[in-house]
Amino acid sequence: MVKKAAGIERKKADMTKLIAGIAILLLFNYIGSFVFFRLDLTAEKRYSLSEPTKKLVEELDDIIFFKVYLEGEFPAGFKRLRRETLEMLNEFRAYSKGGNIAYEFINPSKSSDQEERDQIYRQLFKQGLRPTDLEIQDDDGLSKKIIWPGAIVSYKDREVPLDLLQNKLGSSPEEVLNSSIENLEYALSSSILKLTKPEKPRIGFIIGHGELDTYQTADIAATLSEFYSLERVRLDQKIHSLTSREELNGRIVVKNKYAAIVIAKPDSAFSEKDKFVIDQYIMNGGSVLWLVDPIMAEMDSLTRADLTMGVAQNLNLDDQLFTYGVRLNSDLVMDVQSAMIPLPVGMLGNQPRYELFPWYYFPLLNPSPGNSITKNLNVIKGEFTSTIDFVGNDSLKKQVLLHTSPYTKLAYSPVRISLGITRLEPQKEQYNKSNLPTAVLIEGKFNSVFRGRLTQRFMSGKEIQFKETGKLAKMIVIADGDIIKNHVRNDGQVLPLGVDRYTRQEYGNKDFIINAINYLCGEEELMASRSRSIKIRLLDQTKVVSERTAYQLFNMVAPVALVLLFALAFNYYRKKKYT
Repeated sequence: MVKKAAGIERKKADMTKLIAGIAILLLFNYIGSFVFFRLDLTAEKRYSLSEPTKKLVEELDDIIFFKVYLEGEFPAGFKRLRRETLEMLNEFRAYSKGGNIAYEFINPSKSSDQEERDQIYRQLFKQGLRPTDLEIQDDDGLSKKIIWPGAIVSYKDREVPLDLLQNKLGSSPEEVLNSSIENLEYALSSSILKLTKPEKPRIGFIIGHGELDTYQTADIAATLSEFYSLERVRLDQKIHSLTSREELNGRIVVKNKYAAIVIAKPDSAFSEKDKFVIDQYIMNGGSVLWLVDPIMAEMDSLTRADLTMGVAQNLNLDDQLFTYGVRLNSDLVMDVQSAMIPLPVGMLGNQPRYELFPWYYFPLLNPSPGNSITKNLNVIKGEFTSTIDFVGNDSLKKQVLLHTSPYTKLAYSPVRISLGITRLEPQKEQYNKSNLPTAVLIEGKFNSVFRGRLTQRFMSGKEIQFKETGKLAKMIVIADGDIIKNHVRNDGQVLPLGVDRYTRQEYGNKDFIINAINYLCGEEELMASRSRSIKIRLLDQTKVVSERTAYQLFNMVAPVALVLLFALAFNYYRKKKYT
């Protein structure tokens, strides 16, 4: 009787615990319906969006739809890219209000009809996606497969292509995939921003001093025009070329017309009045991308002879840039890490035979990994590049963006440039300079180059509104004007910026310029997502092969043994409790 009563009490206690547990779960579920939170337990916080990205997706007023062409049978690396893309899209959707992030994963090679597949491929290519050829090892040997690692992103009546796979010269497939995964948040956010930005900021390309023409900047202009409104601006010594003046409460207020201006490879001197216009634009918080060649040297001269001279240019900008904190040096970089050019080595019949040789005057510049502008970029191709020094004004924030390799030599103006150098092995004791700066970022309050040089009457004029010390501003100075220049073929076809016309290798020039403009125009918060770093945790392939059988046996036996052990322990516990 006593045992029966104890059993009833125990059942009541168990039932009470069960009901209490269910009630607690229901309570947590009810509270969770009002409180939104997510936990990211990964070391790199790979599933945590940056605050600007969260704000971007929260403010969407309509559906952004991603058609992702990463469905099908892929190698393990691309399966990982697909999985990470899916998880990142789910993260975007979790923070969007009203489910304004939608997606679909599509296999463009699903059809067994070759003609239908080719038609789909042509359509994707026309929309802006680029395919990747893979060699896949299967039971029948190696087989080739075309995949489209990208997406078409649509919003209302607009759509843009999105490449999910980054091409990085000299990187292993694992590093390329890891870099692409690191870049996912930035890539997805940029595509959304491109589609939803209500008004495009204005970018001014300065002309009138021999700057690059519309053909030479056609590719970067086409890309930037998706984000910005581009204008070619001739200063003509007019004070109001870059700024506007409005009267407010009896005083003149100066405003900049452009979010940033670009000075791309001028070849003639700036007048003092044009310098004053640019100076006051900067003093009012304007951003400038300077791409200046201190040394005049062109490959066209070497098509007519094996020898040419590189001489210093007088652009009348040295004092202005010096005041802003930088000095462009009258030298040329010669780097063992360089691009290739074709040179004749003999005749094949009645046609000349060409081979590729390293051209040390075309350095492949290394991006600094610690900056959001250059994070995860491929090497940048330079042409007759010079070096930069930081000078004066320690209150400014100064950072190196691009630098040479550890095997660099400097040639000082005037420079004798000969094609014969391609046939000589570089001497280590000569190429002994390392990591020389060629592009820099400067931020802060700049001093005017005209400070102390103007009359009091001119400085106090209401129309001029001269400022000796400026508002917070940013500028990027690059000692190579060709970094923004695309090649134009004789038939008028424009090659993409950064694509080598001889080897067809793609360098990081375009991404670098886009990131630079984004940063100068105030998109640096969104670019913070570029700083995401994910550690590659790869298997030791040698160990996998040698210990494969042991791992397979462990994976088969260990789960069964664990279940049996748990069953024996549970049975022992019940016997001891109820006996």
